[in-house]
Amino acid sequence: MIKNTIIAVKSIDQIISPIADELQQFEAFFGQTLKAETEPMNSIMQYVHETKGKRLRPILVLLSAKLFGEPNEQTLRAAIFVEMIHSATLIHDDVVDDADTRRGQASVKAHFGNLSAVLAGDYLLAKAMLLIANDTDILNEMLRTTAAMSEGELMQNQNNADYLDIITRKTALLMRSCCVAGAMSVGAKTEQIQQISGFGLNFGILFQLRDDMLDGENTEIAHSLLPDNLEKTLQSLEGFENRGIHKVLKELTLFCAEREE
Repeated sequence: MIKNTIIAVKSIDQIISPIADELQQFEAFFGQTLKAETEPMNSIMQYVHETKGKRLRPILVLLSAKLFGEPNEQTLRAAIFVEMIHSATLIHDDVVDDADTRRGQASVKAHFGNLSAVLAGDYLLAKAMLLIANDTDILNEMLRTTAAMSEGELMQNQNNADYLDIITRKTALLMRSCCVAGAMSVGAKTEQIQQISGFGLNFGILFQLRDDMLDGENTEIAHSLLPDNLEKTLQSLEGFENRGIHKVLKELTLFCAEREE
């Protein structure tokens, strides 16, 4: 899959060890932010917190911030925002798709019912926006992306829709915004934001290509596009001065291209 290269791909835990402290702060802050004042919403939010994924999107926020500076509270808020948006879209998707499982466990829809799932997704979206309401630059970036994600989800039901356009909207633009938000949170320069933006977009496409291959969807086109996209993603990392975080992003890229789940 990787052209003319033999590389031992590290585990995700090994790769993200340089931001272990920041991720611990994220988890604590995320858990507090999810808490609701009433039941059953609080129980649903606790369930969302416990059925977590790889935290790939918050990881991108934290790494992009650390690439150009030191992660701060604004960085953590942006990281929590993207995870809440991601969680909300998954909850709503499971209602639309009538899916009973998510990450090997009962989906929110299956566990609490359709009505509770829809309202829980709405709750997450509202709390996410409140979290960064005072940071208009990051908020505007994220809201534009959220709108595009909805468009991408609808487009995939159209036979004549372009595959790359769909996965760019439904997945890659959020990965891009994670990188942009992380860079913005530490005051990165415009050219630095543009460069990490390009990486985030390519990385997001790569992630979805591999995801489709693993899920058995659009496998032929995904398999044909993945090698060139991998090369493009790695090339978009060239030029960053922070070689330590550059190495982490490269390893994360290789992990996503080779992952088996």
